[in-house]
Amino acid sequence: MLILGGLVGGITIAVMVEKAKAAETAKQKRKLEARSDFTATVVRGQGFTRGWGVAIDGDRQKFAFVDASPNPKIFNFNQLAGVEVERNGQSITKTNRGSQVAGAAIGAVLLGPAGLLLGGLSGSKTAVETIKKLSLKVYVSDFVQPVYEIIFYEQIGSKGAKESDLSMQMGELNAWYGRFHAILATSASRQPNPVVA
Repeated sequence: MLILGGLVGGITIAVMVEKAKAAETAKQKRKLEARSDFTATVVRGQGFTRGWGVAIDGDRQKFAFVDASPNPKIFNFNQLAGVEVERNGQSITKTNRGSQVAGAAIGAVLLGPAGLLLGGLSGSKTAVETIKKLSLKVYVSDFVQPVYEIIFYEQIGSKGAKESDLSMQMGELNAWYGRFHAILATSASRQPNPVVA
């Protein structure tokens, strides 16, 4: 009976987190829609995590980072300097303007959503460890704040989750990494415009 109660409690918490994340995403999308210079094509809200929410306006070739503050940080595609996937605080793959990383690309092709995260481990057999944090770091041409971290999963406490329990988060992280990788590939020939506050 105790196990059933714990399972029901866990499911209830998961549903509450997803509802809160959806509400925060909608709120952040409305914040972006209030601007005349940005129409979000895809959005991922901040939710309960620290870090940032993110949105892309494909038509205007802009991306934005949103948090609780009233003003999102908006950048042109050519201001993207690099993107990096981190697992438990360690870099798995990093792509800079004009560079490609084969290990993660091969992993993504071979293993699907989890492939990005496993392909960057360079064949290590220590993939059994639990995951405490999955994040995407986006580097921009901004002297004031050059790095934005989007957290896809963060365990509070000492335990982590198994890879098999995080397929949704891994798939979402893989998709956002792919979006920023595509921005880098298409805007590689353009020079970045640094932002000075």
